Amino acid sequence: MMPEKGVFIGQRKDRMGARLLMMLTCIRLAKDFDTSYRVNWFPKGADAPELDQPQELFSLEWMDEHFLSTESFDALGENSLPIWSFQGDATPDRLISHLNSGRSVVVEEGFEVLAFQWEDVEQIRPRYREFIHKIGFTDEIRNIMEKADAKLSGKGVSAYHIRRGDILNGLPWKHTTWPAKIEPEELYAAHLEKNAGCAAIMFSDQPELVARFQVQFPHLMQMSDIADLSRLTRAQRDFLELYTMSRADQVIAPYVSAFSMAAARISGQQGKVFRDVLNEDEVKRANEQVIARLHRGPEEFLNLSEAAHIYAKASFYLHGLGAGDRAEEALELVQPLMDAGSDNAFLPLLQALNYFYLNRWAEALEMTEAAFENPHIWPEDFAVVTALQAAIFGGQKKRWKAAQVFSRAFWTKPMRPDVIIFGSRLLYREQIAQRAMPPMDWVMQKAVRRPWFNYNAHVAQRKVLGRPPCNFDLILLDWASLSVDQRARRLTSNRSRLQTLADGLESSTQLPEDVRISREDPRFEGVQSLLRLHLGDTSLAQSLDIARKVAKRLPDNPLYLKRLAELYEKDGDFANGRLAMADALACDPGNPFLVFAMGQYLERNGAEEQGQNQIIQAAELDDNTAAIQGEAGRIYLQRGEKQNARVHLSKAHALCPTLKRYSNQLKRAGGK
Repeated sequence: MMPEKGVFIGQRKDRMGARLLMMLTCIRLAKDFDTSYRVNWFPKGADAPELDQPQELFSLEWMDEHFLSTESFDALGENSLPIWSFQGDATPDRLISHLNSGRSVVVEEGFEVLAFQWEDVEQIRPRYREFIHKIGFTDEIRNIMEKADAKLSGKGVSAYHIRRGDILNGLPWKHTTWPAKIEPEELYAAHLEKNAGCAAIMFSDQPELVARFQVQFPHLMQMSDIADLSRLTRAQRDFLELYTMSRADQVIAPYVSAFSMAAARISGQQGKVFRDVLNEDEVKRANEQVIARLHRGPEEFLNLSEAAHIYAKASFYLHGLGAGDRAEEALELVQPLMDAGSDNAFLPLLQALNYFYLNRWAEALEMTEAAFENPHIWPEDFAVVTALQAAIFGGQKKRWKAAQVFSRAFWTKPMRPDVIIFGSRLLYREQIAQRAMPPMDWVMQKAVRRPWFNYNAHVAQRKVLGRPPCNFDLILLDWASLSVDQRARRLTSNRSRLQTLADGLESSTQLPEDVRISREDPRFEGVQSLLRLHLGDTSLAQSLDIARKVAKRLPDNPLYLKRLAELYEKDGDFANGRLAMADALACDPGNPFLVFAMGQYLERNGAEEQGQNQIIQAAELDDNTAAIQGEAGRIYLQRGEKQNARVHLSKAHALCPTLKRYSNQLKRAGGK
């Protein structure tokens, strides 16, 4: 007897747009693979309380047919596979066989139109527009959907989405910047003026903005021109606005907006950003209008927070390539906002950057201290302020101070573009005292570079650096355990990051003669071998052989001895690994980083108490590295020595105040 065919099971834990796209994907897959689909509407860990009453949207009959209970999901899930496990296949054969055997497929993709290697996504995308009518909405919802179709479909309408609301005015979101999620009003106005004779509709979570646009553009529609949603629930309003947006001929929105992105996908289109619909001169003119509005003062905006966020967006234009030297002007735009009482935690950071670009070190330093004092500063921004402060100390020729402060920034957020840019500046200008950092090969570090970052950071990269930044993953290759950022610690399992590092290593052989690295250099061979091992291009035995040769040629360099020890450990040869680690420590017996590395090695490999004592010794030698202090605090806490634990956990928390782990451990130790 043939088993019943497997089904596609859709589930998302987030909000409306992603859930709808997930369901449309399931409908498409079920149709193309001749089976059915189910929806797990209440997955564990779901974070969308406004969607907890699905009967507000869907008919009971449709839910009875398509919704899964927790028990049914668990039963089907036992033999299911995620959809992504088939996306590397060249043919549909394995997926068809899987379904025919009665096993199901879980679909969690909620932001992109899904296509397999054997499919053409551009053939699939347009089909999504009609799939939404396959979902069993209530009669009330369908009635308004029909009104939206009648008003917008095929009428050449442009739909605009302005993202504001919580990210500009709510806690904690208002205290960091969202350059990819917001666009200034002037860009919307530029496109409306350019298309004055065309139908248009605007959506925003801040209705005052829509009202303001309608004064200038009376033909501009909003949702209330199609139907009154005021008596409906939030889930119903969200869906109907999203659906109505999807009926437009084009959806124009910020770069990152799940709501408008979902509307575009549901409509069978790609969403558009202003670079797609305005030319370079039009964008430039709109940006100059934004700056002119900022010059007129904060009263030109709905509130101070909106003004601060629009300034943050404008600062990318002011400091962009080809913008000239406008740091003084940027400085003048921020001051009225601060004088008026803006409390956005990111604003002192942006002002500190302006002072930095002008080489006004004392004022830049003062602004960084103001940023630190704001209790709402985000962890990423805290790391950026710290790295900026290090660069200021570097500019003042305070190399030891610069190194200590940069070290704190780096171990907090070693992947943050701003941190890497400032660190590269310090390294290129020799403004960093090497002793404050763990043993590393500084010649290699300076030579192995990465491409310029092509996404937003606070810092204007080319105003800080004259050459591409260093690739600081080279440090993490050996010292990832010193980072408190878990993503940074996962370097060796991230093929993309490893390949970028390998590309930078290869390019180091093509640099100008004074910094070029030779392929015959043992340091080059050592790094190359280690990267090939992590990328799966060589064996552990080959890497060990090269590491032994490199360590023999560089007997006084503890980095290569430590690396050899860890390769022995990977091979299960703990005795030789311990000897190699001891040789590394003998090169620099009082180095806290090597003492810490030895302690971790011993703790991992059967000498727990001895290793822990070494870690505590490292914490007594170094009081500038949060991970070392935190580990010492953990050990004392584990031993029940709460007073000693408080000493080290207090230091760890002071070094990295935005990390909850240390504050939580400190409370467990009886601290504040």
